[in-house]
Amino acid sequence: MSTVDLRYPRQTLWADYGRAVAGAVLCGAPLLAVDVNRWLAVILAAGFVLFGVFFVRTAMRQKTRYVLGPDTLCADGPAGALVEWSRLDRLKLSYYSTKRDRAAGWMQLTVGSAGGRTVKVDSSLDGFFDIVERAARAAEVGGVELSLATRANLRSMGISVAGQEEQGAA
Repeated sequence: MSTVDLRYPRQTLWADYGRAVAGAVLCGAPLLAVDVNRWLAVILAAGFVLFGVFFVRTAMRQKTRYVLGPDTLCADGPAGALVEWSRLDRLKLSYYSTKRDRAAGWMQLTVGSAGGRTVKVDSSLDGFFDIVERAARAAEVGGVELSLATRANLRSMGISVAGQEEQGAA
């Protein structure tokens, strides 16, 4: 396997920047333009701060490049981290639904290796499936115990991990 550089698509990043700016304006404008109740001001200020944090997070995602190699996953950016597949000790694949019927949503993969920081990527990242597939193989080889939810989410992507099958299903 060769090394692959992966990044979040520009369209996704620009949409997130738009949401961050719109939210900050909607929360910040009333604080500047109108005399508001103290409790409402606290709520609006908290919203303004949250949208500011979201803006910074989006900027960090834009500056981060993920390098998927045969032996490692490297997050090369402001909050860089390195996961060695041979030392993988945690893998969590979560699904976050945006509808009650779970018809729409996104996935987030969290992986880490012994002594290292974790790397989190979501399904909007180009090459997300490749990272999940490589992490699942490393978990299989390393005997990493996976939660029921992670196993179900892997199966929904068409990935099975030997030794992690449902047991006692009747």
